[in-house]
Amino acid sequence: MSQKVVVIYGAATMGQELVQAVATAGCEVILIDHSEEKLNTGLKKVETALDSEIARWGLTSGEKRAIMSRIKGTTDIRESVKGWLVIETLKETLDVKRQLFKELDATCNPATIIASNSATISITEIAAGCKYPERTIAMHFQSPIPKVPLVEISRGLKTSDETFATAVRFAKMINKNVVSVYDCPGFITTRIILPMINQAVKVLEEGTASCEQIDTAMKLGFGLNAGPLALADKIGVDTVVFYLENLYGETFDQSYLPAKLLKKMVRAGYKGVKTSKGFYKYGSDGLRLSASGLRVEQLSQAQHQ
Repeated sequence: MSQKVVVIYGAATMGQELVQAVATAGCEVILIDHSEEKLNTGLKKVETALDSEIARWGLTSGEKRAIMSRIKGTTDIRESVKGWLVIETLKETLDVKRQLFKELDATCNPATIIASNSATISITEIAAGCKYPERTIAMHFQSPIPKVPLVEISRGLKTSDETFATAVRFAKMINKNVVSVYDCPGFITTRIILPMINQAVKVLEEGTASCEQIDTAMKLGFGLNAGPLALADKIGVDTVVFYLENLYGETFDQSYLPAKLLKKMVRAGYKGVKTSKGFYKYGSDGLRLSASGLRVEQLSQAQHQ
């Protein structure tokens, strides 16, 4: 186990962004994914993200080379033994996360901290069955991780004071502000933002206003960087539905019952930026196309395509 190595498990978007942020902060990073294809794609996207920073004068070519030299990729979970901290970024499914935690618990050094980036599942539940639950913790980062200066940290019922303190030091080392949250699915940000997105979708579904008008009103009225519908596209409409259903199952709060339109859009393949079509349309570069908001009269078409 090296005091310099951080292991990230999962090469999808959150894993890519976390690798970039941690390596940029000067740590060596091992990115692990069970799929060689996903791993290679993830590493290429990290490099592409750094190239984008160079293009906007936020990074030099030399700095990019230094960052990439600190990143290694593997499909072998046994490589996690080299890290003093392991952060998983897998899909939001309890069984999947719990199984990985059990494997990491058996593989890693007992002193290694095992963290989850889960947005809606309790760390106590994820760590159930671990031999060393005192070294488990939740660290919820916000996308895009390299740019959002926040991490919500939640300790489980058996998380030790030392584990919590070390997680806080790590967060500060990678230039994140820490908000401490009691062990609760959804933390602060997810629990508050999802009902807002859900209500925005209902406003659209009722024909009260267009996508652009809804997003403009919320951005200008409340100083948001992105409107709720554009944010849903960025997160992924299917992911929004998944999060809402998870939180409804945990809380039985009616505000988390997904709007009908959300489910219909997922069935129609309108999943947001990743499918180039959601509440807005997007180009191959992921940028939103002008005047492309989903119109109320198009809703029935979206439901049957």
